[in-house]
Amino acid sequence: MTDLHALRADVAGRCRELATHGVALAGAGNVSVRSGDHVLITRAGMRFETAVADDVTVVTLTGDVVDGARPSSETGLHLGIYQRSAAEAVVHTHGRSSVAVGLVCDEMPLVHYNLLRLGGRIPTVPYLLFGSLELAEAVGTAVARGHGTVLMRNHGAVSSARTLAEAVEHACLTEWVCDVYLAARSLGTPALLTDGDLAAVAEQGSRLAYGH
Repeated sequence: MTDLHALRADVAGRCRELATHGVALAGAGNVSVRSGDHVLITRAGMRFETAVADDVTVVTLTGDVVDGARPSSETGLHLGIYQRSAAEAVVHTHGRSSVAVGLVCDEMPLVHYNLLRLGGRIPTVPYLLFGSLELAEAVGTAVARGHGTVLMRNHGAVSSARTLAEAVEHACLTEWVCDVYLAARSLGTPALLTDGDLAAVAEQGSRLAYGH
């Protein structure tokens, strides 16, 4: 098994990184990473800006605590994603812009081609009680359909990815895209891309092996 202490320290470090972006105020938000048959997730009531390795709890894929304090109330949300997809890390944030966009948009408008990195289309699931099985099922189902990032109405955003570093990057990119959309809306009607535009960007990226 991967060194769980090192993973716990990594999760805590990523939480402190996210805190600098202002997306997890007043103890809101949670982070997890999967390691085989275990999930390491931030504990209940943890503050991102002061996170340490002991603030990360180890649970099974069914939510039983293996080691650590009481896990986040959104543990079911994270497990719902792991149970339905190939995701290896999940970041849930309460960023101002992503919450605002989720209040008015059923789907994130295609304002930038970097949305491809987030799964292309970002849907907004209806408001459901935090920590509920219904919320876990709704978000998990959306991720299973290929939406790596999901907005939750009146709540926040969830980003899933293949690595913890990537999930954190996606969470920050989600907030940036929402910032762009809100800024553009304040000026006028934003110009939007089409699915065809995104397909062409994907093809171009593959041709140029962008990022490799």
